[in-house]
Amino acid sequence: MLLASPFLFEAQAQMKEKIVPFAGPPKEWVIYQSSVRFSTDQKHLAYVCHKDKNFAVIVDGRMSSTYDNISRDTPVFSPDGAHVAYRAVKNDKWHVVLDGKEGAAYEAQVTPFFSPDSKHLAYIAQKNDKDFVVVVDGKEKPGYSGVVTTSVLFSPDSAHLGYIAYKDKKLVVVMDGKLSPPYNELSSLTFSPDSKRYAFTAKRGNKWFMVVDGKEGDSSDAMCLYAFSPDSKRLVYTVKEDDMFRMVVDGKKGPAYDQVSNAGFSPDSRRIAYAAVKNKSCFVIVDGIKERSFDETGVLNFSPDSKHCAYSARDGKKQFVVLDGKESEPYDTVSNPIFSDDSQHLGFTVKKGEHSLVVIDGKEGKAYNNVSSPLFSPDSKYNVYFAQKGGVWIAVRDGAEGPAYAQVLSPAWSPDSAHLAYIGGVGNTWWILVDDQQAKTPFASFIKESSLIFDDPKNIRGLALRFPGPEFVSYKLTLP
Repeated sequence: MLLASPFLFEAQAQMKEKIVPFAGPPKEWVIYQSSVRFSTDQKHLAYVCHKDKNFAVIVDGRMSSTYDNISRDTPVFSPDGAHVAYRAVKNDKWHVVLDGKEGAAYEAQVTPFFSPDSKHLAYIAQKNDKDFVVVVDGKEKPGYSGVVTTSVLFSPDSAHLGYIAYKDKKLVVVMDGKLSPPYNELSSLTFSPDSKRYAFTAKRGNKWFMVVDGKEGDSSDAMCLYAFSPDSKRLVYTVKEDDMFRMVVDGKKGPAYDQVSNAGFSPDSRRIAYAAVKNKSCFVIVDGIKERSFDETGVLNFSPDSKHCAYSARDGKKQFVVLDGKESEPYDTVSNPIFSDDSQHLGFTVKKGEHSLVVIDGKEGKAYNNVSSPLFSPDSKYNVYFAQKGGVWIAVRDGAEGPAYAQVLSPAWSPDSAHLAYIGGVGNTWWILVDDQQAKTPFASFIKESSLIFDDPKNIRGLALRFPGPEFVSYKLTLP
């Protein structure tokens, strides 16, 4: 049942709509729905289609050459949406096709991926039974007896490329074409945020090493890499010695515990927190100081200004959110806490008996059957969450309830925090709502993987599907 807003007809008259269809396939060609891809900016559409034994990719209405087959894990858009690549079979050979141009033929290939700056394309290819290569911008790197599928990684600035390869029955890290010493086992590579450093863990014999910028550190019985700090100057990881674990920060080992985990730096890189277990007691260590013990602790979260640290915890059957060492009221369950952008507010969801509710700054909201996590506005002054009330869902904005729908999803604040948009649906009919006012045109659905985008405080768009067709469209609303 749809409970319409009293301002519905006024909103429909005020909001201007624009529907721009994406081109569909030619007549008698059928789309593989699982292959449908939109660019990140939602301005471009690509998909695989077929007719009889012919396969093609259509990008913004333009059909590619036909192939014997096309991998349905492609097409893949570049981050900026300007390029598209896919894997295709022609005469029993695989090719990567970039912007309509075929690459070299190979026995097999792994899904291609773009660099963060969209300027480079890389993939792993099999030349024959014994030779595997990494291909970057159409050029082959030296071949190896194997390349670890998930290991190929561009640095954040796209200037460096690393991956793990098999050579002489050992594993090596290939960083910008230079090989590390051989190892028995290797972890995945990690680049620093500024792209100037890299690290991985490696095993030789019975010992593990932390390798930073190509240099081996001290050995240990076991080792786990966590992350570089946001400023790229610090590194945290764990080591195992004599069946005990220690957190290592800036090369210095911390106290020994039965377990350590969930290490994280603050946004300013000055602070660090992690979880530890000793004698079945769980606790969090913030800046080297041990906080009170619980039966279980959850994910750690620093505020954007780095001044506050929050996490969830459990004692017996009760759960808490702990902020700067002080626990909240006890609840049956709590979710991970969320800070506002200005770090002045903290929100989380809780279960209290048979009801769910949202807690903002320690104040409980109204009880509902179910609630989503809160979303703060960009200026941090407002919050919204979705709540289930009986058999319907509503948006709750600063405690005020919006109209009811069978489902609501995809909340989005305008850049100036003045407007809130989301999607509401009943059965197979969906609308965009802005400030709880329903737009005029209904659609069969909105694309699940996409989100509503405010291009500016007055213009919002989304990706929708309508029938007959099916037809994908870009749906734009301009606010008065």
